[in-house]
Amino acid sequence: MADKSKVEEFLKSRLQNRAKGSEENKSKPIELRLWELVDNPYQPRLEYNPKELEELAQTIKENGLLQPISVTKINNQYTIIAGHRRKKAFELLGKDKIPVILSENISENDLRILATIENLTRVDLSLLEEAKAYSDIIASGIKLKELAQKIGKSQSDISRKRKLLKLSEEVLRDIRDNSSTSDVVALSLLRKIEDEQKQIKTYYGFLQNDRVWLQEEINRLEKSITQVEHPTPKCLLVDDNSIMIDSSNIDKKTLDKVLKFLNRELSSF
Repeated sequence: MADKSKVEEFLKSRLQNRAKGSEENKSKPIELRLWELVDNPYQPRLEYNPKELEELAQTIKENGLLQPISVTKINNQYTIIAGHRRKKAFELLGKDKIPVILSENISENDLRILATIENLTRVDLSLLEEAKAYSDIIASGIKLKELAQKIGKSQSDISRKRKLLKLSEEVLRDIRDNSSTSDVVALSLLRKIEDEQKQIKTYYGFLQNDRVWLQEEINRLEKSITQVEHPTPKCLLVDDNSIMIDSSNIDKKTLDKVLKFLNRELSSF
């Protein structure tokens, strides 16, 4: 998970000139009906823990809403910037309206940035959700180096996690649905296996064993691939009295070419 203070500082530096909700608006939030609010289409988190929502709803019921949700108006719709869980808690309480702070000059790309970086501060963010958040925010135009500096992560860590999204869909589905592993190093090793079926088989083998087994298995697979792709050089030996062809190191197609060439050359004598 990214350092929350660094993320908040990053958000402020990126959006302070565009999110111009005035101080007056901040002290006097407006109220909107829940049905008027539209979820941020770039929000990576689509599922919410029912128990946590119930606890949040109970806290709001007892203490009121301590912080209004943030919204912006795009295409005549009020789109939530931050506060999806608070809105859902209000729905659980059967509320009709919710206090909001309206921020102006927020573009769709800003919504993408806000949604993905906000999710990096979540304690319960899964490995693949974190990887997707990194991928989405870099896709929005922010450079890897800038992102790493602003959220206190190394470029290699961000890059390694982003690449996990290139694993086979079955592997990703198992990690996502069953939380089978969060071993980034092991999963990065698994990406070396390009054949999808071999990757899936090796993945389940890793789950039953450990990272040492995985490394040995990858070494074995790489060695077998090397032997297939780089066979022993073909052997054709010629001396004054004979021609020797080592057929164990030469394929039939190449041998036929050699014989045709010799026949063609001999016919010219």
